[in-house]
Amino acid sequence: MKKYWKTILISLIIVTTIGSYYIQQAMAMDESFKIETTNGNKGEIDNLTLQASYQSGDIYRGFHISKDGSNQVSQSFIGELIGRNNPLMFQKYIQEHRNFMRGKLLNPSQYFEDEDRLIYITFQSNGRNKGLGNLFTLQIDTLDKNTNDSSSFEINMSDQARYDWINEQDVYVENGKIKILATSYLNGEEELHIYTVDENKKELEHDSILAKRESEERGQVSIRIFNENNKVQNGNHFLYMVEKYNQDGEPETISSKMYLYNNRNNEVKEWTIPAELKPYTNSMILHGTDIFIPVHSANGLELNRYNIEKKQWEEPLNFKYPSIANDKEKPSIQITDGKLYLVNRVSDGHFFLIGDVRTGESLYEGKIINENKENRAADYSLFIEQVYNHND
Repeated sequence: MKKYWKTILISLIIVTTIGSYYIQQAMAMDESFKIETTNGNKGEIDNLTLQASYQSGDIYRGFHISKDGSNQVSQSFIGELIGRNNPLMFQKYIQEHRNFMRGKLLNPSQYFEDEDRLIYITFQSNGRNKGLGNLFTLQIDTLDKNTNDSSSFEINMSDQARYDWINEQDVYVENGKIKILATSYLNGEEELHIYTVDENKKELEHDSILAKRESEERGQVSIRIFNENNKVQNGNHFLYMVEKYNQDGEPETISSKMYLYNNRNNEVKEWTIPAELKPYTNSMILHGTDIFIPVHSANGLELNRYNIEKKQWEEPLNFKYPSIANDKEKPSIQITDGKLYLVNRVSDGHFFLIGDVRTGESLYEGKIINENKENRAADYSLFIEQVYNHND
């Protein structure tokens, strides 16, 4: 019996953990949410679904909330462990293009879509060479949405392009060129690349390094990309920040600079933020030809905006809404198709605002309410991860 005690103990831990998980999920099943309209056009939410994460103590659960109420996202114990809460857009992709989507990662940064095509790109490791990183193959799969035919080709990366791993960050396609924004890592060092592929010739045309630590420099480089990564888009610009710092003792920033890369002419230009807005850098949103910097206050939101094409700051937009001090939940903001979607915690639920980012007009105001009356005042958090418009 003694020689089996470890196996018995591990089995008991696993059974207890899984049992506890399903008890918690059963408790979460009692939760449901609805949207109550308080002002504006109800039609604004007719085709919307909010992808949300609910947390109360140790209970985590995904919900889809719409004008018709809420549905709890079905997820297995293993799925919960690895944190799978895939963007809603992939439900449509899988339903309409099941064969093409089979075996693909559900990461919006690896896809391009227009009226005719859906393109998926991925860097695949070909095995590790000791101390010299991995060799990679770039695979590009294309679906013709009109005929449902698909094609694929691979490009072997240069023998000099050896990295521990490569992360796809965004895809831009125009005039037979596929541009892939990607970060690569080797021995703790980070680089930012633009890989340009010629679709017709099926070959890598350029590998441009936008940022890296130069060999003569001390310290390390940290790269932050501000393109939205929760949806598929084909923006003309990439916005990124390069911070250089040393690690002698406490990390110390040597320099911090912002850059705009123009996909149409391949130009990189440094972009400067006014000093008063620098504390809000992490909240920046790149949308179309505008860069938005939201600043929250007790009275609402000031949405600062910079027009890339005009090269100038526009008048800030102001949206007023109720708010309470809450360190657990920060306001959730998404800008899509010229509209601002904002969700913020209030005393009896979550305030929901839809605004026009061109005019500053408030189009819709409502409240997301927990319908479980016993838990309405409970200590729970609701995080809005994505607002999905079914008309897109």
